[in-house]
Amino acid sequence: MKRKVLYFGGLLMVTTMMLVGCFKTKTVTVNNYFEVQGGTLVEKSMPEATSSNSVDVSMNSSVIAGGSSIVTVNSPATIKKVMVGVEDEYGYYEIAPNTTGTSFTFTLIVNQNINLGEEDTFPILVGVVDNSGNIYEIWRADIRLIEAGTGALQVSLSFNNAKDVDLHLFEPNGEHIYYGHRTSSNGGHLDLDSNAGCGIDNINNENITYDEEAYVEPGTYTVYVDLWSNCDPTIATDYVVSVFYGGSLISAQTGTNPYSGRFPVDAPSNYNNLSNIEPVMTFVIPDNGQKKVRSFEPEPLSESAREKMAMEE
Repeated sequence: MKRKVLYFGGLLMVTTMMLVGCFKTKTVTVNNYFEVQGGTLVEKSMPEATSSNSVDVSMNSSVIAGGSSIVTVNSPATIKKVMVGVEDEYGYYEIAPNTTGTSFTFTLIVNQNINLGEEDTFPILVGVVDNSGNIYEIWRADIRLIEAGTGALQVSLSFNNAKDVDLHLFEPNGEHIYYGHRTSSNGGHLDLDSNAGCGIDNINNENITYDEEAYVEPGTYTVYVDLWSNCDPTIATDYVVSVFYGGSLISAQTGTNPYSGRFPVDAPSNYNNLSNIEPVMTFVIPDNGQKKVRSFEPEPLSESAREKMAMEE
């Protein structure tokens, strides 16, 4: 009798382990790459297309860790919801337009800790569901990850076509970080400057970072986005600014974080005349007892910066 009890006990344990294995929940991995502002993370595999209809998707082909990207989806029919995922990764984001239409724009926020290993691209997937429940052909594109700093404080700018759009940051002490003064005495550093003087590199991202040696001064910071030169006035330019502090998006004092804007068709070049434009955002860094331990020296001006400043004069 004892032998039978042991046998059936062992059989029950094996059966239980098999059932647990069958119902084991997969680990969502798509959020290792990005999140979708206003989207819901779905813990399922991204559905396959049920319709031969296709959609047109516009977004920056390059991103940076901790940066953002404006994504615009155009569909032949009314969009009920949009799905965003990464090929061969589990889970996807779902977002629904708040108005009825065939075009929808949303913001994708790249994970500060994104790690592609030896790769420098990842395959993004975008799908559309219409009001009848049809899933259109999945749009796929390889997105390039550009190296840029994250740090304790990161202010980044992304724009969706090749123009000279500049990121400007004013620190609480009034020091101005931009292409003409890339490193502040606090250590804030513009480490990515794209399409300078319409010398097109198609990176379409700019980034200011404060690494572990920098002093993130308490107080109010002000962010500007300047269309220095409208290299192609026949098209509009969408842009987005995001600010991470301590690994999270910081609340904006004025504006929003992320902040999305547009330079319309035929927008005039502004050539660093910040008096003509309004800041897109201000935010406040709290006083957590941080201390300034050193001052940083300014970098020599790049050739493109010298040329731009000469044109401004």
